[in-house]
Amino acid sequence: MCGISGFYKSHGNFTSQKSTYETLLHKMNHSQKHRGPDADGIYLDDSCGLAHVRLSILDLAKGSQPMGFHTEGEDFVLVYNGEIYNMPLLRKELQQQGITFHTTCDTEVILKGYSFWGDALYEKLNGIFAFAIWEAKKKQLTLCRDRLGVKPLFFAHKDNTLIFGSEIKSLLAYDKTLARVNKDGMCELLALGPAHTYGKTVYQDITEVLPGTFVKIREADFQSHTYWSLKSWEHTDSVEQTIEKTSYL
Repeated sequence: MCGISGFYKSHGNFTSQKSTYETLLHKMNHSQKHRGPDADGIYLDDSCGLAHVRLSILDLAKGSQPMGFHTEGEDFVLVYNGEIYNMPLLRKELQQQGITFHTTCDTEVILKGYSFWGDALYEKLNGIFAFAIWEAKKKQLTLCRDRLGVKPLFFAHKDNTLIFGSEIKSLLAYDKTLARVNKDGMCELLALGPAHTYGKTVYQDITEVLPGTFVKIREADFQSHTYWSLKSWEHTDSVEQTIEKTSYL
């Protein structure tokens, strides 16, 4: 597993205090280093900072993150945690559209897939994932989480800044004052733990990107969209059909 974290502020001026915010990104990485002991990296511009700690599995030499891509006047930067099972198929589909690849990792497939398909990418992904994509020209940050929420992704708002990370401790590395106890979340932890209601945490100001959901943040606009939800139907198969389907699955 890897760890992602970062922050976004509309009309920010992070690079005017570059060393301060780079230090914050390194602190956020350090808080999650156990998730990615092999490498780490950061990215910073005026409005957005991204950080990543890596557990190297695919393309050890070229798969470093944050990973950037420039096309048609836009710069895309990605931090990602997960595994895409249909990566070879998506890669082939993009190559047929004339897109070239310089690595063999699924990070580049997500990055270039988003640049080509936009938000339509998420439904194409078969896997477990949590990622953040920054579009520098648009000044837009997108956070996305897999269908069942296997990979974690927490966020909070503080002083017109959105802070996010794979673990809550990375948000607290940015600002310890976010550690205000949520009474309902604490009751759930003590009564049900580690289970909890989607979206709730033990902290008042920290929530999570819901499973099957992506959020867009641009200036003061924050929008959450569901791209997949679990559906159920009446079970009408015979016992024999049920056994056959279960065996197949």
